[in-house]
Amino acid sequence: MVGLLLVQGVGEAKKKKACVRHKKTHRVARVVSNQAVPLLAGSIGLQRIVDEMNRHASAGVAIQSLRTGDIIYQQHANQFFSPASNMKVITAFAALKFLGPNFVYHTRLMTEQQARINQGVLEGNLYLQYSGDPTLQLSDINALFSQLTARGIYAIRGQLMVDASRYADEGIPPGTEQHDQAYCYGAPVSTAIINQNCLSFKMYPGKTGEKARLEFPYGVPLTVSNQVVTRATHYCHYSFKPQPGGTYALSGSIRAHASPVAFTVTISPGSHYGESAAATLLARNGIRVMGESLPAVTESNMQLIADAHSAPLSVLVVDMMKHSNNMIANALFKTIGALYHQTSANWENSSTAVVAILKSSGVDVAGMHILDGAGLSRDNRVTPMQLLQVLAAAYHDPNVSPSYLQALPIGGLDGTLRHRLGTRDVIGKVQAKTGTMHDVSSLSGYVEGNSGEILTFSIIVNDFNGGIYFYHALQDKLCRVMRVSY
Repeated sequence: MVGLLLVQGVGEAKKKKACVRHKKTHRVARVVSNQAVPLLAGSIGLQRIVDEMNRHASAGVAIQSLRTGDIIYQQHANQFFSPASNMKVITAFAALKFLGPNFVYHTRLMTEQQARINQGVLEGNLYLQYSGDPTLQLSDINALFSQLTARGIYAIRGQLMVDASRYADEGIPPGTEQHDQAYCYGAPVSTAIINQNCLSFKMYPGKTGEKARLEFPYGVPLTVSNQVVTRATHYCHYSFKPQPGGTYALSGSIRAHASPVAFTVTISPGSHYGESAAATLLARNGIRVMGESLPAVTESNMQLIADAHSAPLSVLVVDMMKHSNNMIANALFKTIGALYHQTSANWENSSTAVVAILKSSGVDVAGMHILDGAGLSRDNRVTPMQLLQVLAAAYHDPNVSPSYLQALPIGGLDGTLRHRLGTRDVIGKVQAKTGTMHDVSSLSGYVEGNSGEILTFSIIVNDFNGGIYFYHALQDKLCRVMRVSY
């Protein structure tokens, strides 16, 4: 492979709070000012930085030449660490290796082979088959049903049947902190992933004395117990609390003529939101389900009516890696499990499938403990050397390498590295995946040395107290030492 780094203008969302941007500006300024101090090159310079990492933390580092295969530097490289989102280094490789860069998800509308349209009535059952597509939107499902209307169908003789069986309904992976599932980045995974299982809706005041009105996207409701009453008084207070079984409770009051209030919630697998969406959107398109009892058939005896498909995997991994998209990572993790074992995927059999793919690619998987594909589980355990082997395998595999390299954030230019490694001596010369959780910071990827030699590296820091930016700065400094030394 000639050349590692292709400069691409992939944008990143702006920071939500100006104060965060202000703090980061000062931190960058401190790092830039430190660059006036000459770097110690080679193993001496690397060792100085790693010693500083280990002063108040536990750090493991491994660096390898991709040209010779020689290990250039290692310290605690075979020690097991929690990798945070560096798990996506593994998930991206396993998905591209096993599924292939052209893999796409399909959400299908089907009916029996013998079913025919008779005066606007589909003489059969209607089947909606979800596939675990992490990019599926309510608008996609609505567009599927609108294709039935375009074909003149206004009624279904049989029943609407929804298949959401590719993934087991387990919710969040083992070892994930429970409060994470309340936020969109930690939304539970289901086969019927809709809007990344993160939904926004609005509450409007009603007439004085009446309940507030809830407005959901496309009219597809969540199970919300709404007890909020509209009041004329200025002193109103409401509360919104999750309940068991994926439901929510709204109580209190809202002021008459108040502006609408927006809520954003995650969708629990137990809420059966995929079924609700199908029924609601079918009716929205003016199609009636007559509900006659007609015999169901197997998938092999069905005909396809309409199909919504995702972008290819080569595109999905770009979002997953550059923006650390957890839903895409965990959906791919479970897709690998489902298709590898040809059964409904759970966290356990998905893990065994990924480990088997790594092992067949020459990665030493001894002691590796994988519980999810995104790195949200704090119980994941890998070594820097294992990540190094995955990165080397991805780089040298001609079927994986183009998509894999394109997906990684580029230092100083895009993704989660847009605001790191942006100084003139190193900008555009590091492609790596970040990983961040409480007391975990990791960075693994590739550096192009001044000589043109490509190095692969893995840095994982665990068990530190205090600010994470200190360890970001040390990781970036390691990359700069690699850059000037080789």
